[in-house]
Amino acid sequence: MSTHTINHLSCVKCELCVLICPAGIVSQTDTGEIFFRQDRVDVCIKCGHCMAMCGHKSISIEGLSYDTNFQALPGLTFDPAAFKNFLLTRRSVRVFQDRPVPRELLEEIVYILSTVPFGVHPDNVQITVIKDKSLIEKAVPLMSAMYKQMHKLFRAPLLGWLILKSMPKEVSNTLTNFIMPHIDKGFYIHPDKIDDIARNAPAMILFHAPKGAEEHTADAHICLTYALLAAHSLGLGATAIGLIDPAINHSKQLRKLFQIPDGNEVVEAMILGYPKYRFKHAIIRPKSKVTYLG
Repeated sequence: MSTHTINHLSCVKCELCVLICPAGIVSQTDTGEIFFRQDRVDVCIKCGHCMAMCGHKSISIEGLSYDTNFQALPGLTFDPAAFKNFLLTRRSVRVFQDRPVPRELLEEIVYILSTVPFGVHPDNVQITVIKDKSLIEKAVPLMSAMYKQMHKLFRAPLLGWLILKSMPKEVSNTLTNFIMPHIDKGFYIHPDKIDDIARNAPAMILFHAPKGAEEHTADAHICLTYALLAAHSLGLGATAIGLIDPAINHSKQLRKLFQIPDGNEVVEAMILGYPKYRFKHAIIRPKSKVTYLG
């Protein structure tokens, strides 16, 4: 039995599903009947475009349901000015109130993440939401210990050079030009129990995936972006912390603490909570390296 079917009793042969399918899986006979090409069904990534386009709900795809996976589009959307103002008011927040984030707000962020576009598979990126601040507090000293040890290795003349040469250029440059100079000045190594990694955040969200999962790195970046904007829309402050994911990936203790499945790598980490302070100005960073062609 085919996993992709058309209800020809309700289908009005409008062809919109044919025109919208990015892989050309939906086609049409000479008499106008819509059908799925069985020679291409196996490359369907279940993006749902055909079902979302069908006003008569005539399309069925295994694993997708009009009741569960689709809803009527709202009539209102951001106008450009309102959207720009929304983005202008968002800042990276690293100082939080001593106040827990309600579970319902975290669940709302996760719901918004269900609207995220994806490269190959919608479930490649997995999400771990940490609401228990004590778990974060247990993790920070372990992260700091890792960076302290890493600093020692990288500052060993020959060993450090060999390690850096074995890394992708982006990673080695980040370590050389940003992380190591900060550790030199006492950052990230938990002096006097100062948390300058997770910033005493009351909550954290981790985005992780099986290491070989298709497009999971780009998908995790997209998830993070949506989550940052979702948090802002809910009155929360948030920021991505690039120190957290490598620490978790290289520590069995941290992976166990956050219940990261074997074989998964954490790609992005986001801290969030109620902002302690409110910014008075938006920060504008004009893009100087822009090329328009045509």
